[in-house]
Amino acid sequence: MSKTKAKDEIDASSDIKERRANDKSHSLQAKASDDLYASLPRLEIFFYGAFLVWSYSTIIYRFCQLSKSKERELLQYNYIEEGWWFKRGQDSDFEWNYWKSLMSPFFVGSIIAYIGFTRAVEFLVPKHRETFLPIGCLTFLFMFYNWRVVAYLIVQTFVTYIVSRTRRRSLVWVTAVGQMAILNMDSLEGYLKDLIASDNIDDLVFLTALCILKFISFSLDCCDETNIPSCTKTGRKQDSFLDLFVYTFYLPLFLIGPILVYSKFRQQMNQPVNPWDKQKYNQCFWEALHYFGWMLGVEVFLHYSYHPSLSFDTITLKHATYVETAGYVMCSLLYFQMKYMALYGFPRLLCLLDGLDSPKPPMCIHAMYSFKDMWRFFDRGLHVFLVRHVYIPMGGSKAGVLRQQLASICCFAMVYYWHGGSTHVLYWAILNWFGLTIETIGETLIKLKLSHKMPSWVSSAMQRRLVAVLRGVMYLMLAPSNIFFLAGVKVGLMVTKKTIFTSNLFHTFLSFFFYYCIVQVLLEVYHKWGKKNICNKTYYYIGGRQENKQKAN
Repeated sequence: MSKTKAKDEIDASSDIKERRANDKSHSLQAKASDDLYASLPRLEIFFYGAFLVWSYSTIIYRFCQLSKSKERELLQYNYIEEGWWFKRGQDSDFEWNYWKSLMSPFFVGSIIAYIGFTRAVEFLVPKHRETFLPIGCLTFLFMFYNWRVVAYLIVQTFVTYIVSRTRRRSLVWVTAVGQMAILNMDSLEGYLKDLIASDNIDDLVFLTALCILKFISFSLDCCDETNIPSCTKTGRKQDSFLDLFVYTFYLPLFLIGPILVYSKFRQQMNQPVNPWDKQKYNQCFWEALHYFGWMLGVEVFLHYSYHPSLSFDTITLKHATYVETAGYVMCSLLYFQMKYMALYGFPRLLCLLDGLDSPKPPMCIHAMYSFKDMWRFFDRGLHVFLVRHVYIPMGGSKAGVLRQQLASICCFAMVYYWHGGSTHVLYWAILNWFGLTIETIGETLIKLKLSHKMPSWVSSAMQRRLVAVLRGVMYLMLAPSNIFFLAGVKVGLMVTKKTIFTSNLFHTFLSFFFYYCIVQVLLEVYHKWGKKNICNKTYYYIGGRQENKQKAN
């Protein structure tokens, strides 16, 4: 038990050091921002904001008009279906349809019953929580999924556990790549369909992809353990097959995500059960209200914007005007963020009901003008996974420029293959790697204090405008790169050509000025309320707001 306590103290102290380091880095960044980003005239900021409001409303309205003009044709060819909102057609995509297909009253009721079961176990027999959790998980899975899908996942879990016992990182990655290859290679798809019924192949691919990240996290954490830790509540040795099974099949994070790395999952599972209080009830109530609001917003939005279906109608997009094409880009990005607010929000709510704190949903996609922020604050769980298991082991930022670039390439290569290894994902990964590299070089130049060598006649306000120009150029590349991921190579190239690399230089300038205005408004928001508070959504979550009050006091 002494070793266990020592291990927990080391983990706790490392977490404290990490928080302090993050706070220190954020404070340094805030100081640098205060020095570099001086205040601008209020009239100038008002002009930027007014231009954005006009631009957003115009381009989204024009694209919704284009969608309406194609409604009858899309309904005829079953691209969209009859909706429930004012007799309009409703669009959707595979991921949203997959999630909605699960949301039957019996399914939701079963999840609520599962949470009630786990809470009862935690309070009545907390020492046997790890024993009862697999029973509840398996009962639920066999009720709603084909037994072959569940059996396949159990076999993969067992294989992962055997590999983790070798404590060889190279073998762990070879196994993980092999598990991804089974899903990605067309030559193996026929064997999967023979093994699993064709109607259940989507379930298998989707669930296995999520489980692979958990397999990697568990196995690599086992490789890093010099001594096998023990549970602080029961004294039982951890990192067993039972722990892997509970981690992999933990129901709130099993169906959709997000990914919670094994070390954080184990740490929270080892904590004693805290009784519910008024703060906990309020937090769950308000977060549930937020997520239901986002879900309703997505459903209503899909009655007006048919961007998922028009992504396949390249003829319409080819003949669309500049404003309509810009509206298509904005609607696609807004939908992507709104969808994942709901998809990652409800699992977080279930975790809160079960006493765990999972990664927060993504930050607004239009409030992130850098590639680094996009990766850090959109899929927060995936970012922690990549940093912990890929970037830092490869050397990270402290091992020199070459090792840092190699680590960055490995991160994007892993994400590329995990997402299926398609051509459009490759374009997206390369563009993101290139953008992140350019940003890293720029930040390195700032650290060398090259910005302080500006001529004396260049004011602080002008320095801020120059920074916004550079950030605007990067943002101009960030937005189309996401279209490659969402709509494919053909649509991505078409959109990029019509909005950026167009023969009409005025359209190119408008696109750049639009993103420049976004950067200026965001710099003003960050300066006023703090970038850390905005990115971590402390204004959004009750716990975050109370932390701010405690710091203020």
